[in-house]
Amino acid sequence: MSAAALSCAAAFPVNATEAPADAPVIAATGCYIHNVSGGTLNIRSGPGTRYTGIGSMAAGSRLPCGVDKDSVTKGQSYTSCGGGNGWMTVKIDGRDGWVAEECVAVGAN
Repeated sequence: MSAAALSCAAAFPVNATEAPADAPVIAATGCYIHNVSGGTLNIRSGPGTRYTGIGSMAAGSRLPCGVDKDSVTKGQSYTSCGGGNGWMTVKIDGRDGWVAEECVAVGAN
């Protein structure tokens, strides 16, 4: 399981693979998607490369979690960051956008 698939409900470092047993519970509003790919990520209008690009995320940047919070949506396959078909939503310009799940991590801040 990638770090991105972990829940925002447990506050732990972005690259952690397991939440500590005493991790505090945080509100979903404190959920962020972090670009850990080392490069710029495309943000798309849907979960797949066939969807229109609506923005981008610079390397090391973060955006608030979208409507799906930190859950993974299955969509069209991609090849970036090792490939996959999991997409995560981010909030950009007041709307949801999708980024490749393997390229991001979920964190509380």
